[in-house]
Amino acid sequence: MNKAAIVARVAERMRLNKFTAEGAVDTVLEAIAESLAKDEDVRIAGFGTFKTRSRAARQGRNPATGESVQIPASKIPSFKAAKGLREAVKRGWQPEAAEPVDDGDGEPRDAGAMLEMSDWPGGVEPVWTLLEPESALALRTEPAADNPTLRLAADLPDEAFGQSAFMRNALIALELIANEFLPSLTEKGHFGRDMVASMRKEMTWPGMEATEQFRAGKTLHEGHVWELHLLHRLIEQAGLVDRRAFLGQVTPLGHEMREAGRRGALQALLFRHLFWHADLSQFVETFPRGLAGRWPQDDIGVILWGLSNVAGEWQSVDTLKALTTIRDDAVAKMHWNAEGSMFAGRVLGPLRWFGLLEYRGPAETFEVGWRKTALFDRFLSFDVRLARERGAPH
Repeated sequence: MNKAAIVARVAERMRLNKFTAEGAVDTVLEAIAESLAKDEDVRIAGFGTFKTRSRAARQGRNPATGESVQIPASKIPSFKAAKGLREAVKRGWQPEAAEPVDDGDGEPRDAGAMLEMSDWPGGVEPVWTLLEPESALALRTEPAADNPTLRLAADLPDEAFGQSAFMRNALIALELIANEFLPSLTEKGHFGRDMVASMRKEMTWPGMEATEQFRAGKTLHEGHVWELHLLHRLIEQAGLVDRRAFLGQVTPLGHEMREAGRRGALQALLFRHLFWHADLSQFVETFPRGLAGRWPQDDIGVILWGLSNVAGEWQSVDTLKALTTIRDDAVAKMHWNAEGSMFAGRVLGPLRWFGLLEYRGPAETFEVGWRKTALFDRFLSFDVRLARERGAPH
């Protein structure tokens, strides 16, 4: 639920028009914010208490460099849920139930009900701050046998990857190339227009339906179909095709990956090459176009671990970005939409095409969400240690 949904609920229950309801909601929120700014507690019986807390200056650590960072003292808002609210959440919300009761002053009896807002940008502290520095650094390294921090499950059954567009379309490309007699490439090493047309006809890419409608009836070069161009370069980097002598030929490894029982190995191979070898800034479109740099791709391991912990429910791009990325001020200064566009295009979109995330639209509204699929936790596993909970790996 968001502010618009709350306004709609107030309008419906109180039989108000939208503008009056929105004014009422705004008044409540302004009153809470004003009181907190004055260091005054806001107690709402049966719901909870909003208050401010002081945080002392402390030493932090940048996981990208390992350097110590001085985090200044700050004053932050916090919230304590009342007993009635906690019990309502525990049993599942039931509108017909008796009015909730609290413990007398709107506060919970246990200190564990405290949810602290953060002094990080946007009021949300990234989950990677929980990691020990060694684990954070290891997550920024490509998965390998000698780096068990992040593992890719290449031995899952073929049917587990039914929703992976990358795996499915790679197999289509390998089949079309293998069945073509001496398939020729352009001087740039791209597929010819006939091959591009054949591949577009056979392939599907989630989220690209509107773009394909716009392209309908047009003869396009590979460079004009960026998702196909990315896939072509990916299967070349992975050693599945060989373009020597301007002839695109399937390699022995490529033929091996076409065999039954090898879908997991193909997914893992493509996954590693896309996130740790390809430069997605050269392929993935952003708004505005031409946003330079590899952010946030170099932190993909840290981001994946973050998503494994926070993407179990529907979340917005901004929420997932705030919770999982290592912020770069230079990127934030590029454009107001740079961080969101680069994160969605270079992380969320590709993960969707690997079948690891699902997307809820519709695309024409801002109320969209992302969450991990069942394959996410089957394909990716982590072995990290937490700075604040030393002991067993997560």
